[in-house]
Amino acid sequence: MKRAAIISDKQLGDVTLLEPMSRLLANRQGRPTALYVNEAFSPLVELMPHAVWGPSINENYDDSWTTSWSSRAVLRTLRVKSSRKQLLVNQTKHIRWWYRFIFKSIQQKPITEEYWGRYFWLALGGEPDDFQSPQLNQPPDDWRHPELPEQPFVLINPTAAWPSKFWMADSWAKVIQTTFLGDQTPWVMTGGKSDPEKLHCADILRAAKNPIIDLAGKTSLKQYLHAISRAKLVICVDGSASHLAQAFNVPTITIFGPVYEVKWHWPTSRHRVLSAFRLSNIRPISSAGVSTEAALAEIKSLLEDHPEIITKPSSPHLPRGSDQ
Repeated sequence: MKRAAIISDKQLGDVTLLEPMSRLLANRQGRPTALYVNEAFSPLVELMPHAVWGPSINENYDDSWTTSWSSRAVLRTLRVKSSRKQLLVNQTKHIRWWYRFIFKSIQQKPITEEYWGRYFWLALGGEPDDFQSPQLNQPPDDWRHPELPEQPFVLINPTAAWPSKFWMADSWAKVIQTTFLGDQTPWVMTGGKSDPEKLHCADILRAAKNPIIDLAGKTSLKQYLHAISRAKLVICVDGSASHLAQAFNVPTITIFGPVYEVKWHWPTSRHRVLSAFRLSNIRPISSAGVSTEAALAEIKSLLEDHPEIITKPSSPHLPRGSDQ
C-alpha cells in the first residue's frame, strides 16, 4: 500500500491547518499520511485522525509534499525518502535556484483570499464542496493539567507569538467580569512562555476582579491541547488556540488585530471573529480597533444562537457602564 508524506517547518497553528491535506492524501493512498514537522508538535500529530509521526516511520514514500519554502524545510525534505518530492509555493519569489535539484516538481499556486487549510486542499486537487476544516481527536484524560477544573469552564488565550496581536488587558478584564455561563463557571487562562506573553497575562490578572485559574506559561503542549479541547467556550486572539479550538469543535471567538482574518479563519456559526479591519477605520490596524462592547455583544450573540453552551440558568448580561 502507498503512503504520502507532508514536510513543514511552520508553527503550531499552521501545522493544525495541514490536517485537511493529510486527510485528503490518506484517503487517496489508503494509509495515514506521515507528517514531518517540528519535533515538539508530535502530540498534535498524534491527535490527527489521518496522520502519523513521520520520523518514527522507516520506509520510502511514493509522494511527499513540502508546504513550506524556507531553506530549513527544504533541507528537511532531503532526509525524507520519497520517489516524487514536490514543493508547493504561492509566489515565484519563494523558489530558490537550487530547489530544482531537490524536487521533481514545483507547483506554484497563488492563494489570494483563501483559507490556508482549504488552499492546501484545493492545491492537491480536493473537491471544493468536500472540504471540511481541520479536525482533531480528543486528547486522553491523562494529558490534563492538575489545576484544570473538572467542571465546565471558559478558556481565554490572550497571547500569540507576535505581541502586536495582543488585545488590551482592561478589555479582557471586562469580559472576564461578565457573567456568561453562570456565576460559578471557572475562567482559565493559557498563554505562551515568552517575556511579553507572561507580562501581558500578568496585566490581565491584575486588571480582572474575578478569580482566574492561571495556567499561562505553565502547560506542556499535551496539557495545552487538553485544556482547549475540554473548554465550554474559547475566547482568544489570532493564534494557535483559535485553530485548535475549531479543530476540537469548541465554540470560539477570535480577536484579529493587524492580520486580515480571511486566510486564517474558517467561519461557522460556532466559530466567529472580531476583526479590527472590519470594526475600525483607525490606521495602522491594531487589536485596539476591537472594542470591548463589540466583543461582549458577539459573545452574547453566540450564546443566544447556541444555548447548549450555557450550563447554568443564568442570562448573559453586560457589565455596568456598557452601552450595548
